[in-house]
Amino acid sequence: MTEKKYQIGIVQARFANGEIKRNLEKMKEIVEKCKERSPKVKLMLFPELAATGYFLSSAIRQYAETPNGWIARYLSEVARKNKMYISYGYVESGSKGEIFNSLRFIDNHGKWIANYRKIHITELERGIFSPGSEIVSTKTELGHIGFMICWDLAFPELARMLAVRGADLILNPSAWEKPYDAPFLRFAMARAIDNTVYVAACNHVGQSNDLIFFGRSGLYGPDGTAVVLAAEDDEKVIVGEVDLAYRKKVQSNFYTMLKERRKDLYALKGEESSHVQSGKDC
Repeated sequence: MTEKKYQIGIVQARFANGEIKRNLEKMKEIVEKCKERSPKVKLMLFPELAATGYFLSSAIRQYAETPNGWIARYLSEVARKNKMYISYGYVESGSKGEIFNSLRFIDNHGKWIANYRKIHITELERGIFSPGSEIVSTKTELGHIGFMICWDLAFPELARMLAVRGADLILNPSAWEKPYDAPFLRFAMARAIDNTVYVAACNHVGQSNDLIFFGRSGLYGPDGTAVVLAAEDDEKVIVGEVDLAYRKKVQSNFYTMLKERRKDLYALKGEESSHVQSGKDC
């Protein structure tokens, strides 16, 4: 049965480069504290590459793992014990020696139910990460959830494709740096109102080499309104409510764009095919 209304915890924090054990312990502590303080939270979203820290050098390759590696097993246990859905970023090793900037989604029983590889890698990431080639969403008891990572947020086609496949909520963990805070906020708001979906955009704070991350994480409603928005540079968990009934109401009153689309004129390539991932044991 789908939960019509629930809370999501969006983690805005610093994660140390290459110190995986320290980062995982921090993530575990964040989940446990959030569970205690906000028991209605059902899903925790961590930033891009939270498990490894976000840094761009060939050294990051040594921290790559398969989707069933020890990072996944550790966080699956955290999810199971706290009965919490968890989404986190990590470095994924590919079958041909390449690595991907990936997102892992684990359900509240500790099973991984989706794995997404960042499609739009940035200029700074080229030469380190390979781009993903699959649009990913999954159906859960929290509704249909779609995935993007950081710079993917700037591409309206990807969010639209997730929406036409049925996504209610799009998760977008990021490592977005100064001075580009304004476009980060505008892109997140635009993807939400364009598609009448909830968008959770999560960011790091702190500094990694020359990159300074500003935070400003937020949850945006299907009318583009900021449900909750974190302050700049603060390390904290913000909690916002996802209300699927409200989304349906909005879609039937004024924000009717999805059902009024002229697919006879501008249907997206492959939008009718299904690429929804299903769960697997971790």
